Amino acid sequence: VACAAGLWQKPRVPTPTRHDLIDQRDPKAVTAAPASQEKLSHQTHIWYLNPDTPVSAGRLEALLSGLSEAEQAQHRRFVFPQDAQRYLLSHVMLRRVLAGYVDMEPAALEFRNGPQGKPAIAAAHQNAVEFNLTHTAGLAACVVTRGRACGIDAEKISPRRDPLAVARRMFSAVELAQLLQGAGVAQLEYFYSRWTLREAYVKARGIGISFPTRKLNFSVHSDTDIRLELAPDLPLCGRDWAFQLVRPTAQHLLAVAVERGLQHQGDMVLREYRLD
Repeated sequence: VACAAGLWQKPRVPTPTRHDLIDQRDPKAVTAAPASQEKLSHQTHIWYLNPDTPVSAGRLEALLSGLSEAEQAQHRRFVFPQDAQRYLLSHVMLRRVLAGYVDMEPAALEFRNGPQGKPAIAAAHQNAVEFNLTHTAGLAACVVTRGRACGIDAEKISPRRDPLAVARRMFSAVELAQLLQGAGVAQLEYFYSRWTLREAYVKARGIGISFPTRKLNFSVHSDTDIRLELAPDLPLCGRDWAFQLVRPTAQHLLAVAVERGLQHQGDMVLREYRLD
C-alpha cells in the first residue's frame, strides 16, 4: 500500500474474518457467569461498568478489602477520590470476572507482571486465560480470552486540548493527513479511534510506551473491518491480530486487539457488569 510515509507492509494475515459483536447487555446486567458456561475458546469477552456510579464510603471500604496489598497500596496513592474509586471498582470487576473463568475466589487470584509491566494471571491458576484492563471517566472495561494475547483501551469522546499535536507525534503521515481533513465531531471520532487502536495493540503485545506508534497505520472501514499496516522498517512480530471498535455508551469508545488463533476467532461478546 503506497502512502506519503513510504511503502507500508501488511502483516501476514489470513483472509480477514468478520467478528460480530454479540450484545448481552441486560437491564439487570450480570455478574460473572459460571466457568462451565463460558466459550472463551472461540469467543472474546468484553466486560464493562460505570466506575463513577455513587457508592457509599462503607461499601468502598468493604470492596477494598478484597484487593491485594499491592492494589490497596496503589489505591492509597491517588490524590483525588474519584480517581481512587475508578481504580477500585475497575479492579474489583476484573477480579470477579476472572474468578468466574478460573473457578477461584476473586481475592485468591494472584497476578504477575511481564517484562514490560503487562499484568497476567499467575501461572499456578492461569488456566490459559488472558486479559487486559482499561478505565477512563465513566467507563471501566476488561477483555478476556483463552490462549490469545489481548489488549483494550477506552476513551470518553470529548473535546481535548490540541489533539493534532498528539496526532503529529503518534499517528502515521496518512492518518494525520486524513485527520486534518475532518472537523468537529468527525475529527474527534477519527482521533479517538486511531488513538485507542494504537493503545490496544501496544497493550496486547505488552511492549510498553516507547513503541514507535507513528509506524502503525490503521485503515478503519467499519467498527468490525479494521486493517493494520506496518512501516517497512518495523519488523513483523510473527503474530496476526484482529481489531474491533466497540461503543458501550453514547459517549465512549473501546478498541480491542486480539491475537488470531489457529482457528476462526469467533465473536466478541459485550457484557455489562454491575456490583452486587
